[in-house]
Amino acid sequence: MKQNKLFALALVFLCVMAVSACTRSNALTGGSSWPGMTVDDDVVYISNGSFVEAVKNGQKLWNYPESANNRLSFFAAPAVNDAYVIAGTYSNQLHILNKDDGTLAASAEVGNNKNKIISSPIIVGDKVYALSSGGTVSCYTINVSGEALTPDWQTTLSSEIWVTPDYNDGTLYVVSMDKKMNLLDAATGELKQSFEIGAVMSHPVLSDGKLYFSTLSKEVNEMDLATNEIRTILKADDEIWAAPLLMGDKLIAADMNGAVYGVDIATGEVKWKTEKLTANKNGFIAALAALDDKTFVLIDEDGSVMTYDIEGKSIGQRSMGQSVYTNPEILSNGSIVIVPVSDDGQIKVYTQDLKEDWMYTRSTGNAPAAAEKTAEPAAENTAEPTAAEAK
Repeated sequence: MKQNKLFALALVFLCVMAVSACTRSNALTGGSSWPGMTVDDDVVYISNGSFVEAVKNGQKLWNYPESANNRLSFFAAPAVNDAYVIAGTYSNQLHILNKDDGTLAASAEVGNNKNKIISSPIIVGDKVYALSSGGTVSCYTINVSGEALTPDWQTTLSSEIWVTPDYNDGTLYVVSMDKKMNLLDAATGELKQSFEIGAVMSHPVLSDGKLYFSTLSKEVNEMDLATNEIRTILKADDEIWAAPLLMGDKLIAADMNGAVYGVDIATGEVKWKTEKLTANKNGFIAALAALDDKTFVLIDEDGSVMTYDIEGKSIGQRSMGQSVYTNPEILSNGSIVIVPVSDDGQIKVYTQDLKEDWMYTRSTGNAPAAAEKTAEPAAENTAEPTAAEAK
């Protein structure tokens, strides 16, 4: 990926954080917000512009606040547990909402309000960890007494934080924008270790005591949490923004030039690789998502939705005609939830064969699914059959 594309993508973050009228050019043209999404028990929770919303089956359950407030703007996907939905704002605030009705239960100021909460907070037990673009990591005990929360501890790292952290066995794994992995004691905030890992733009994937992360250095790496040893699994042809997908003994990755790779996790052997799947100069920013143990979905920047099997064979494709940067989610019935860039809080849901299931827009509160359309025929399979050819 060329440097000007990286610069343009960085400008998306800056435009979003500023909540300005800044417009995107070429592949990044779209609405004024890049939504965050979390799905829990088939309820879709959206952070988008001035609102946090809860939607199920195309029907709005609640929104916070009840009416637009220009002093509030949300970007990061909310964190959700059994009782609360926790969302961060561009002005470095945490809003803890009652899950049932979206009313405000508590709030917290996460340091300097000139900084932003870009990465999603995470909930571990009765603790919530919030990360600021200013590099501050804060731990709060979730307390809904009505008073503003004060931090149990705060630690400031060496650079900005844009990526949601991971938690494992008492340690927080926090990626900072100076290309470092930072290991913090989750109980005290003490920085235990910090080392370079490359530029990581998406949430690492935690599985079986290992972290898997994509880098703009054209790699997907595996970090053993027992030893902190890092192993390169894939060297791609272009930078990789989207988080990788683990499916059995394979890792699936998609690069910023539109190629997709199927890799043996144990050996690093590229089992298959597609040719460029995307049009123009578009690549993949949204993470890939498994539909079951043999198929997955991926969405490029222009909103082309594609399904593939684990062997790299194309199954289906359709175009949304809207920019998509938000990670898709999968409902319990297998339907795919996609949030495009829009000014009216759109949520679009498709069945696994890429027919329309339901749609929601904030402007109407809810909307019935449009007339069902047949998914576009599968594109010709371009997976290469041998590792040698893939390389």
